[in-house]
Amino acid sequence: MLARRSPRAGGPRRSSRGAYTGPVIRTLRLSFLLVLAILTSSACTAPVRIDEPLVGTERWFSYPEADALSYDITLIVDPARPELRGDVHYRFRALENLSEVRLDATRGADWDLRFFQKGPLSYEREGDRLRIRLQSRVRAGEEFTFRAIFSGTPPEGFYFTPTRHGAPCAFTDHYAVRARGWLPCEDHPGDRARFSMRVSIPEGYEVVFTGDCERAAETDPDAPAHYVTFEGRSATELPTYLLAFSASAYVRVAEPSDARIVPHFIYPQDLEKAQAGLRLHGEWMASLEETFGPYAFSKYCVAQVPTRWGGVENAGNTWIAESLLDGERRGTSTLAHELVHQWFGDAVGYADWYEVWLSEGFATYFGAWLDARTGGPSLAESLRRMRRSWSGSDEAFELPVRWDGYPNPDNALNSNTYPKGAWILHMLRGELGDGIFFDGLRRYYETHLGGAATTADLRRAMEHTADRDLGWFFEQWLDRPGCPRLSFDWSPDGVIVRQHQREPYSFRLRLRWSDASGREHQRVMRISASETRLDLEGAPIANPRVDPRVELLWVDAG
Repeated sequence: MLARRSPRAGGPRRSSRGAYTGPVIRTLRLSFLLVLAILTSSACTAPVRIDEPLVGTERWFSYPEADALSYDITLIVDPARPELRGDVHYRFRALENLSEVRLDATRGADWDLRFFQKGPLSYEREGDRLRIRLQSRVRAGEEFTFRAIFSGTPPEGFYFTPTRHGAPCAFTDHYAVRARGWLPCEDHPGDRARFSMRVSIPEGYEVVFTGDCERAAETDPDAPAHYVTFEGRSATELPTYLLAFSASAYVRVAEPSDARIVPHFIYPQDLEKAQAGLRLHGEWMASLEETFGPYAFSKYCVAQVPTRWGGVENAGNTWIAESLLDGERRGTSTLAHELVHQWFGDAVGYADWYEVWLSEGFATYFGAWLDARTGGPSLAESLRRMRRSWSGSDEAFELPVRWDGYPNPDNALNSNTYPKGAWILHMLRGELGDGIFFDGLRRYYETHLGGAATTADLRRAMEHTADRDLGWFFEQWLDRPGCPRLSFDWSPDGVIVRQHQREPYSFRLRLRWSDASGREHQRVMRISASETRLDLEGAPIANPRVDPRVELLWVDAG
């Protein structure tokens, strides 16, 4: 996900947010009132251990008493008319004895919603939370089914927004908790289910949705005349925010580097830009599979939509902002970022909203890594920009990466979870060395493929591979705000390194300098104290450089 709002975002307009530029995502600036609320929240009062779950904001809880197994969705859609009609058949498993099931669903003035089993089901609403009374009690371990029927104008999540060229477009835009705006569901990243969709639409539109999408042999009998029906299903279990659908007057742009990359869905007016820019996915996919493991989905493509974001990593089909292909590099860094999400964020998800760095930090780091391997800025150059953007953000020195106090999960898409998350991976790579680092990430990917992971899961995979404790590393970088604030007092034969934040960090520091003869030296040293004296050979030393290879997230205390 690129934390950038398109100027033509679908759905109700909300306060604008900054966009990271280039291959880096510019920091999300919190308003003064939000920062004040954050800093006075009780969630800030105690440190959190990596191996302990945070206490989620009540509105964004999952529902642990039941497990959603599948959603079978039928829709009738006309992109030129802002009305949606359809139903969903649910299959759930009770994890404890149940007389009711809870779902998330947004209220809408022109949105009718009803539930059925053998007959109508009643429900109570508390905000976005529904308590639906089942017709009979279900025992723990039993599966049960029920159905919802809906019609009208969806309050959120499913939008009817013309493209920037004026063509009708109907599409979903679910992140973070907008799927509930039309689909009653367990709207939480930790609850994954299988989805099928059967969509009837007027002839003449191209349709893309999660999983394989094919025209059905017969049109649904409830669809009007001159409609056609498309159907498909997800290849794996997914959270609701990764379910996606779009229909518009697309042209298809082939990228014939890998059979799994199906022709992309592009506005006709942007055909030439797409042909110039959509050319690297096959090479990137090969690199990601070689490094981490197999691609998890049946297909991959991108589709232009009037999304509120710069890019959205729907499983197997990424949404890209309408203007993404306009730039000189045709959105290459964003395209790389979103493809990485298919491995980290999608195939291996995250168990709660405060763990979103496991998606965005990975995509930011390895997106830049991919981009550098195919002609983009060097990884060091991208990391320098990330360090600058993060250190200038509102949240950098006030909030930790893993924090559950945001009023909405959207607010967790900020410079802590993107550039700082990327920097944490880069420093872990330096701490362990490439061999152990990549072996550990491959183990993490293979172990949690198809599931929702936590930071503790990542830590365990890396510790198992490295055969050493890494708790100190994860806790200092993820559960403490900020980074080392350093000053350097140079003398002819050494340097005193001082840390100026309240608690010292432990980190590797590379120094480079020249001796009296002009010969260059460099050393990597462990810094763990508030003040460290380092004796350097070759006095009198000259031309000292700190962190010449861009390996540490730090700021100058001066």
